[in-house]
Amino acid sequence: MTAPDFLPTLSAGSHDAEHGEACVMEYVSLLAGEEWSDRPECTHPLLAHEARTTNDLLRDSDRSRLVPLIGRLFGTTDDSPELRARLRIAQARQLVALIEPTARGSVLAAIERAESWIGRDGTDDDVREAFAAAMSVPTATGDLDHDHVELHVGMARMFPFALSPELEAAEAYALTALVTAHRVAAGECRADCGNGPARARRMVKDLEGLIDVYDAVTRRQVREVTADEVRELAESIA
Repeated sequence: MTAPDFLPTLSAGSHDAEHGEACVMEYVSLLAGEEWSDRPECTHPLLAHEARTTNDLLRDSDRSRLVPLIGRLFGTTDDSPELRARLRIAQARQLVALIEPTARGSVLAAIERAESWIGRDGTDDDVREAFAAAMSVPTATGDLDHDHVELHVGMARMFPFALSPELEAAEAYALTALVTAHRVAAGECRADCGNGPARARRMVKDLEGLIDVYDAVTRRQVREVTADEVRELAESIA
């Protein structure tokens, strides 16, 4: 599927509205009737981040793979600790599928522990315990190429950036599961994560899976946006 010819061309990076190009999230802001932005208010921040990353990694010839997801990205405004936890757990499960089966045990255990926290109240001590658990996971070693290893090692550093007074135990343990998955994957990943375009093609499917999780948790009913509706929105903003 390709983008309608009356809308901007999908391309990498951020853009000015009048230049005839847009990243996937700028498309979403346009179709949602918001001010032009790659961080529209109509999309959950985690989904928007994954969409921007995927958009920029994809080759020009592959970027149209994102078009079917544009209509599903706007209207994802609900948020809760449970939702964020389930999205992070879903990311960990997506990574598990790439890890050598014999090395998955610690990741699956971390996911199971994270799922046990869904719906439970926690304390700041629980968050600190989750953080300590994540930081104590050893980074696996193997024969992966340097770029592949660095991708997973870099992603495993995400937890400190998520620490805030609003971080609750369920999301903290979900982050621990995701960090664990990346540290294990640094030595045991069977995919070609060091190849940006190849990873991005897989990330399109992963993004679709995350949107499915969002819809399941929030019970959102999605109606497909027609080409005529897209045209009407574009003309009203022009």
